[in-house]
Amino acid sequence: MKQIGNKLKSLREENQLSVDDLALALGFAKTVIWGYESGKKQVSVSHLELLADYYKVSVDFLLEREQASNVLDLQQIPDLASVKLVVDDQPINEEELAEVTSYLQVKRRLKEEGAQKQAAK
Repeated sequence: MKQIGNKLKSLREENQLSVDDLALALGFAKTVIWGYESGKKQVSVSHLELLADYYKVSVDFLLEREQASNVLDLQQIPDLASVKLVVDDQPINEEELAEVTSYLQVKRRLKEEGAQKQAAK
């Protein structure tokens, strides 16, 4: 129980949420969240599912049956609002993300063409 509590607390802190914020968002009592995070209360299946949905992770991730993916495909983000991307403490909007992605694609293509020209010599 302590492991899932640590996981829940980490997720809450990573999302910059207070216990009050999370309790309000999920309709839980603050004492329930404290109990889960401290490992003193077992997380119910229904709450586990609500927490997984809220944090956009799987129940298996919360139960530490799988690791979080470190891969974030910038071209496959269905809703930019679900991910916080920032540069210089400023959020990146969809237009900027598209420009950055295009820039990287062109840069990589030019690098590949340069390598092919070098190999042909």
